[in-house]
Amino acid sequence: MAEVERKAEVEIDPEAAMESPRAEGEETPVPPAWKEVYGGSRFEFKSLFPPFTWLPAYIRFAKGNATTGDTDRMGELPYSIKGDLIAGLTVGLMLVPQCLAFALLAGLPIRAGLYSSFAPLVIYALLGTLRQLQVGPTALISLLTGQALDAVKLLGENERLTGASTLALLVGLVSLLLGILRFGFVVDFMSHSVMSSFCTASGVIIATSQLKHVLGINIKRHKYWWETAYDLCSKLPEADAATAVLGFTLLAMLTFFKKWKQAGNQAKRSKSLIWRFFPKNKDSCAFKSMKICADLSSVLCVILGWVWGFIYREAGINSVRLINDSESDGFVFLLPSFDDKTPDLIVPAVMIAVVGFLETVAVGGKMANEKRYSYDANQELLALGAANVGGAFMGAFPITGGFSRTAVNAMFGASSPLAGALTSIIVVIAVYSLMPVVEMLPLAALAPLIIHGAIGVTDFKAFIPTFKGNKLDFLIMVFTFLVSLGLTVKEGLITGVSLSILKLTYEVAMPNLAVCVQVKDGTFRDVRYYPEGRMFPKCVVVRMDAGLSFANTRRLQEFCMRAMTAASKSDSSVSHLILDCKSVNGTDMTGCEAIESLAISLEKRKKSLVLANLKAPLTQAMFAAGVDQHIEAHGGHLCWNIAQAITLVNGGDPAAAKASVTDLHSRVQSNAVAIKQCIPV
Repeated sequence: MAEVERKAEVEIDPEAAMESPRAEGEETPVPPAWKEVYGGSRFEFKSLFPPFTWLPAYIRFAKGNATTGDTDRMGELPYSIKGDLIAGLTVGLMLVPQCLAFALLAGLPIRAGLYSSFAPLVIYALLGTLRQLQVGPTALISLLTGQALDAVKLLGENERLTGASTLALLVGLVSLLLGILRFGFVVDFMSHSVMSSFCTASGVIIATSQLKHVLGINIKRHKYWWETAYDLCSKLPEADAATAVLGFTLLAMLTFFKKWKQAGNQAKRSKSLIWRFFPKNKDSCAFKSMKICADLSSVLCVILGWVWGFIYREAGINSVRLINDSESDGFVFLLPSFDDKTPDLIVPAVMIAVVGFLETVAVGGKMANEKRYSYDANQELLALGAANVGGAFMGAFPITGGFSRTAVNAMFGASSPLAGALTSIIVVIAVYSLMPVVEMLPLAALAPLIIHGAIGVTDFKAFIPTFKGNKLDFLIMVFTFLVSLGLTVKEGLITGVSLSILKLTYEVAMPNLAVCVQVKDGTFRDVRYYPEGRMFPKCVVVRMDAGLSFANTRRLQEFCMRAMTAASKSDSSVSHLILDCKSVNGTDMTGCEAIESLAISLEKRKKSLVLANLKAPLTQAMFAAGVDQHIEAHGGHLCWNIAQAITLVNGGDPAAAKASVTDLHSRVQSNAVAIKQCIPV
C-alpha cells in the first residue's frame, strides 16, 4: 500500500523526483552578476552632488555628441534647453501667486511665501534627482506649518516668521538625518489609506479656513476645524456681497478650467452635455490657447482679481480687503532662533519632513517611472533637507514638491532640475519689482487658489473601495479623518499611523493558517476552498502564511494540535503532522522554541512532526539554534518538499529526506561571506 501511495504521489507531484543539486560539502560561490542583484547599487560620493553626473551629459546632449550611457540614463526624457527655459519661466509665473496664497494659509506675512521660493529651489536643483520636480510651498505643508505655530502660541507677525524659519531648519535637519541614515523606507509605514484620509481631512480644513476671505468675514485663527466652522456659520450674515461675488467667481473659473482639462479625449468631449460646446480638437489653436489658460489659471485668477479689485475701488466700493503693506524690501538673511518653544516644534518637524517626502516622491516618482529614468529616494531626503535648511536662513517656511507645479513643469517640457533654478528668477523679479502691485491684490483673489488646491487633495471616493475591500482599513481611514477634524491633522496622522502599525501587528499575530489537501494539479490548497481535494492517509498537512515569530507561535501551536485532533478522529492511522513552511521566510528564537515544543507535544500523543519546504533563512535559524537535532530527538523530521514528507510518512528514509535540507544549510554557510559583501554601504 505504501508503494502505491508513493507511486501516485510521484505521478501527481513531480517534485518527488527532486534531489540535491550538488554533492554535500562542495562550495559554489555566488556569481558576481548576481551579487549586484542582492546588494543593489553601492554608495558613491559623487551621488551626493547629482550635477556631477547629469550636467556633463546635459552639455554633451546639447552639443549633439551624447554617449550611449547618457541616452540610457535619460530614459524617455531627453534633455532640452528650450524645454527647461520655457517650463522654468512658466512655472515661475504660476509659483508667485501660489506662494503668496500658501503664506496666507500658514498665517504668515505674504513675503514669507516669496522667501520660501528662491533659495530652496536653487539648492534642490543642485542636489535633487527628480528631474521634473518643482519644489516650493504647498497647501498641505502650509497647513501643517500654520498649525504647528498656532500650537506653540506664536501669534505675532515677526514671531511667526521667526518660528517658521526655525521649523524649516528642524524639518531640514530631520530630512538630512533620515537621508544620511538611508532611512527612506520609514515612509512605507504611511499606508495609502491613511494618507488618502489624512489629505482629505486636510483639504476640508484648508478650504474651511479660507472661506472667510472669500466671504469677506473677519474671524480669528482657530486651533480646531470645528471652531472655525462654527465661527464661520455664526458670522455668515456679516458676509460682504462684493467680496463674495469676486471670490466665488474666481473659484468657479478655477474649477471650470480643471474640469475642462479632465474632460478626456475628443470623443468623450463630443458626447458631453457641456464640453461639446468648447474646443475639442487638441491640434486646434483654440484648444491650445484654452489649454494654456487652464495651465496658468492661477496667474489668470490673480490678474483678474487685481483688475476686479481696481474696478471696485474706482467705483467707490472699499469693503474688499486687500493685502496692503507687505513690508518687503527684498530678500533677508534671518538666523533661526531657539528658545523654550523650540522643543515643541520637533514633533511637527518630523511629521512635515515625512509627509513632505511622501508628497515629493508621490508626484516626482510617478513622473520618473513614466519617463523611465531612475532617482534616489535617499538623495531626495538629502536634497529636501538641504533646501529647507538653506531656506531657513532666508526667512522661508518648510517646502516640498508640489503636485500642480510639477505637472505644469513636465507639460511645458522640463527635462532637468535646471528648470527649477530658472523658476527662482521669476521670484527674484517679483520680490524687487512687483510687490507694490501685489499689495493692491484682494485677499479674495488668493483664497480661491488655496481652496481650489485643497479640493484637489480631497478624495472622498477612496472610502468606498476601501470599505468594500478591507473593513479594517476603512475604520482606520474613518478614525484618521474624524480625529483630524476633531483635533488637528497632526493628531489625525499620528492616529492613522499608530492604527496602521497595530493592524500590521495584528496581521502578524493572526496569520492565515490552513489545513491543506492536494488538488488535481498536484499542489496543496486550503481545504476550506477545495473540499474535494485529496487528503493522504497517515498524515495531515498544515500551512502558515507568515513569518514565524514570537507574536504568532502560540496560535500556530494551537492550530496544529487542533488539526491533529480532528485528523485523528476521522482517520485513526494519522501519525504525522506535516508543516508546510514554504510561506515561512524566517523565525526568531521564540519560533525555534515553539517548533521544538510542538514536536514534544506531538511525541506525547505518539505522533511526529515533519517540516517541509524549508527556506534558507528558516533553515539557517533552526540549525544555528540546534532545533533540527531537537526535532529528530522527539521523532520529528526535516524534508526538502511535501513529496519527500509524504514518502517519509509511508516508510521512506529520514536520512535521505534530510540530506537536501542539510545541503541547503551548507550552501547558506559556504556563501555567507560572499553574500555579506553584497550589502551596500
